[in-house]
Amino acid sequence: MPRLLCLPGLLCTPDVFAGVLEYADTDSVALALPDSDSFEDIASSLVSTLPDRAVLVGMSMGGYLALEIARRAPDRVAGLVLIGCTAAADSERAAAQRGKVVAWARREGIEELATSICNSLLGPASRDNAELRATVARMARSQGLDVFARHQAALAGRPDNSASLPAITCPVLVMAGADDTVTPPSVGRDLADRLPRGRFVEIEGAGHLAVIERPAVVAAHLNAFMRHDMTTGAAAQ
Repeated sequence: MPRLLCLPGLLCTPDVFAGVLEYADTDSVALALPDSDSFEDIASSLVSTLPDRAVLVGMSMGGYLALEIARRAPDRVAGLVLIGCTAAADSERAAAQRGKVVAWARREGIEELATSICNSLLGPASRDNAELRATVARMARSQGLDVFARHQAALAGRPDNSASLPAITCPVLVMAGADDTVTPPSVGRDLADRLPRGRFVEIEGAGHLAVIERPAVVAAHLNAFMRHDMTTGAAAQ
C-alpha cells in the first residue's frame, strides 16, 4: 500500500492533519511546506523528497502543490486526495488581494490574522469552537508573518493546471466543506469531473478547514479511498 504524504495549507503546520491521521488506516506522514516565495521552487523541493510511489493528501495550498507534483512527476504519484482545492491560478485581482492581506497582517499582527482566518475559513458550526480557534492561532504563530508573506507570493504566482487535468490518470478524491466559501463544493465537483478518475465528496458541517473541523469524517473518506479507489487503481495498472 502506498504511503500517505500530507501537505498542509497556508499558515498551517503539519499538525493540521493530526486529527485525521489519528483515524487513518495507512502509514502516513505530514510534511512542512518549504519556506519560499516561489511556487515552482516549493514544488521542486517536494518532488525531490518523494518516494517512488505515494498518495499525496493536500489541503488548500497543499492541494495546489499536489496537483502540480502529479503533473510534473506522474510516475511518483499513485493517487491524490485534494481538500479545498482548485486547479485554477489566481486572477490578477485575487493575486493583488494576497499582497493587500499581507500588508494588513503586518500592520495588525499575527493574532488578528489568526482571528480573521477563523472568522472567514471555519464553517458556521465551528466558528465558536475555542479549541479550533486556539489550534489556528497556534499554527499561525508557529509559521509567522514572514513565511505567510512568502507563501502568499508563491500562491499568487502559481500556474493554472486546468489544462493538465485530463493527463492526471491516477485515482483522485476531491473533498470540500459544505460551507467552504474559498473553494466551495461547486468548485470541488468541477475539479473531480475534469479528472479522468476523480470522485467528489462534500463534508457537511465544515468550511475550508475541514481537516480540523471534521477530522474523523475526512479520515473515513480517506480510508475508503485507500481501500476501494486505490485498490481498483492498482488492479487497472
